[in-house]
Amino acid sequence: MIIQGRKVTSNDIALIREMINVHPSWGRTRISRELAVLWRWRVDNGQLKDMPCRSFLLKLEKRGYISLPAKKRFSGGNKGGKKSFPYVPHSTSQIRDKLSEIAPC
Repeated sequence: MIIQGRKVTSNDIALIREMINVHPSWGRTRISRELAVLWRWRVDNGQLKDMPCRSFLLKLEKRGYISLPAKKRFSGGNKGGKKSFPYVPHSTSQIRDKLSEIAPC
């Protein structure tokens, strides 16, 4: 079978399964990067084809050949929601001075 322009063999699938089993702490990104390094998947400028490799792995999983680790959820960031900031009392009067008079250069 061909996925992401690469002929996939049973040895390739066995290698990916072994990589996942031997490194249970690795997430999907780490697995795709390590696989891209191993297979020398790079664009012309030398950058790893990390996203195409991740897509490749997802397709293998969707077809039932491998089981990827669960997606990691990050506690930080602002994924999809509005961040609220505490109110800080402050003056709302207009500033009429020249900037050079209130802040030294």
